[in-house]
Amino acid sequence: MKNKWKWLFIGLLMLCILTVGSILFLLYRPVADEPVLANETVPPESQAEFQVTTTKEDLTIVANRFIEEELGGAIDYSVVFEDNVTLNGAIPIFNTNIDFRMTFEANALENGNLLLTQESLSLGAIDLPVANVLKFIQDSYEFPEWVVMQPNEQQIIVQVTEIDVAQGLNVKTNRFDLEENDISFSIYVPR
Repeated sequence: MKNKWKWLFIGLLMLCILTVGSILFLLYRPVADEPVLANETVPPESQAEFQVTTTKEDLTIVANRFIEEELGGAIDYSVVFEDNVTLNGAIPIFNTNIDFRMTFEANALENGNLLLTQESLSLGAIDLPVANVLKFIQDSYEFPEWVVMQPNEQQIIVQVTEIDVAQGLNVKTNRFDLEENDISFSIYVPR
């Protein structure tokens, strides 16, 4: 009878070790980046162009409203534009949500898109590799096609030129200097 409990205990211990090992393997496994196609889209000459300038505060309001409308509340996160871009949210892990905060440096690309480069990450009290957390977030949520995560590069590309703002309207980022509060977009309207 003693041996029965001993073997049950050893079996349970092995099950716990395998479970923890599997979780650690999944967290620290190498991640693959999706290739980003170069978007050299230049608006046709036949479109009318409007220049829009804004502030960090107004952009925060517009971005969060757009996220809410575009994603329909499926993802619990918000964006704040200060001297950098801060993404606050919660990741569901083991039937509970763990808060995370990611900060990015933002730069406008020549093709009119926006490059967000990871600066810092906090996930509860756990220090995890940024690339793995980005991969986990990418796998956990369905982002619009115009949001491209590159976990190995620790960056996110927001393909502003691919956002379907309204019927036929195209947007391009001209300047995105958050420290100087100098943010400018071009909006192209088809004729």
